[in-house]
Amino acid sequence: MELLTLVLQHPFLAIAAVLVGLYAYALVTGSSKPAVPGELPWVGKKDGQWFSLTRATWMSVGKARQWLHEGYTKFGRNGKSYLFPDVSGRHEIVLPPDQLRWLTNLPDSTTCVRAAHYDILQGDYAFTDKYLLETVFHERVIHKNLARKVDATIPAMWDEIDASFRDIWGTDTTQFKDIPLWDSVMAVIARLSNRLFVGLPLCRDKDFLAVSGSFAMDVIALVSLLPLFPKFLQPILGRLGSLPGHYHYWRTRKHTLPIIRQRLADITALAADPTTKLDRPIPEDYITWHIRTAMADNRPKDLDPVMISRFLLPIEFAAIHTTALTLTNILFDLYSSDPSRNYIASLREEATRLHAECNGNWTKQILTRMLRTDSAIRESMRISNFATRAVLRKVISPAGLTHPTENWHTPEGSYVSVDQHSVHHDPAIYPSPEIYDAFRFSRPREEFEAKHAGSDAKTLAQDPEYLAMRNLSMTTTGENFLAFGHGRHACPGRFFVQHELKMVVAYVVMNYEVEVLPERPKSMWLGTSITPDAKKALRVRRREGTV
Repeated sequence: MELLTLVLQHPFLAIAAVLVGLYAYALVTGSSKPAVPGELPWVGKKDGQWFSLTRATWMSVGKARQWLHEGYTKFGRNGKSYLFPDVSGRHEIVLPPDQLRWLTNLPDSTTCVRAAHYDILQGDYAFTDKYLLETVFHERVIHKNLARKVDATIPAMWDEIDASFRDIWGTDTTQFKDIPLWDSVMAVIARLSNRLFVGLPLCRDKDFLAVSGSFAMDVIALVSLLPLFPKFLQPILGRLGSLPGHYHYWRTRKHTLPIIRQRLADITALAADPTTKLDRPIPEDYITWHIRTAMADNRPKDLDPVMISRFLLPIEFAAIHTTALTLTNILFDLYSSDPSRNYIASLREEATRLHAECNGNWTKQILTRMLRTDSAIRESMRISNFATRAVLRKVISPAGLTHPTENWHTPEGSYVSVDQHSVHHDPAIYPSPEIYDAFRFSRPREEFEAKHAGSDAKTLAQDPEYLAMRNLSMTTTGENFLAFGHGRHACPGRFFVQHELKMVVAYVVMNYEVEVLPERPKSMWLGTSITPDAKKALRVRRREGTV
């Protein structure tokens, strides 16, 4: 009681004491031996300095860009691994790019992408039920269905793009107006993604979109702040920090559960009797795919309506925020480029020509021919990506991991990655890497197509140069382009995202005039994450004749 009275009488002293205690704990744990190879060099950590790793860990918040460049220049470019201190406490072994194949070929029983993502996304707390990220059944649903259903989803996607831009950017053809880019892009992508996930009319419901967005912000806050606290406090703080997410999930499921239950009843009825007459056709969206896949795989737990409503959370979080970050950067890159480069006019010509060729009905085959748009997107993902490392893996083998040529050994629980940012900005790989060259990847493809116009498709398919040109597509991953990861665990939704972004860029250049920015808005580095300027606006006006 005396302690409680003291705390109540002197709350600020009590808070200060707790903070001092946490800091002392951080010093002790930060100076203890981390789960990384002791023989590898660190960046940012000064030998002989008191609590050197703790200092480097906290300094990484503001020094990540400098240290990644230093690590790549001194080690990565020379085929050597190094250690990177991270403020989350998940210090990483950063491999040189030439070890990418070795890393991606390791069995999942040795290094695991799922385990790494589980830790980063605070799977125990962030998504209302740890079962979601333990099983990642939603990824299986996407793998099995999305690529095969792209053509069927394109008309609905184009309809939602048109409706959302009319609502959010407007249709005034007389006056320019300021549109906060990040907020507007988030609103567009939220509607567009939910058209695929939950369909009409819910994808346009303002309350559903608002609480879904609030849930995503709850997750971001939790995954950003929880790692800063000592591990012994994380179970308590994780559960407390997840309460807002549980509340916002509860509000989203009031919208989704009736749809899920009706869909489940319809699909079950059809499965029992294919001649059943339904009041409505079954839409091709995530809910339908989830139910059909769970039925085919005999997964009764994943057919529970509440569980299906929970599985919508991680897929929305991943799809909406990453796509919105990418699209914001694309538009900043395009509309801050020198107008004399004619990027917008060239993109508009391509989009208008192909849109007319398909009579306004986009198809996967037509979208694949949008070489300039594809290049403009890939180039933005190269130069302005929100991620700095790629192919992150967690060592889960009890025996640890031994490197075959450098001969270092790291224990179970270590993290391994590749420095994506430095590769994407290496002048030895990309000439003038700090310049946004929208047609860097389409220029050689268009030249090749012009040179081989009229050639037989089967003959071309055997041409090594043709295969090299195909590797310049935005969905092709490799040692020099890691925006979607690489290997068997590369982003499963990238083929859909390719078409989604192409259609959005095509819609913008065909339907809006946008004033050129005097300079590219600076992105903000926070640790190893990079975010575009969320306050910057574009001045836009609807083009005459497009309303």
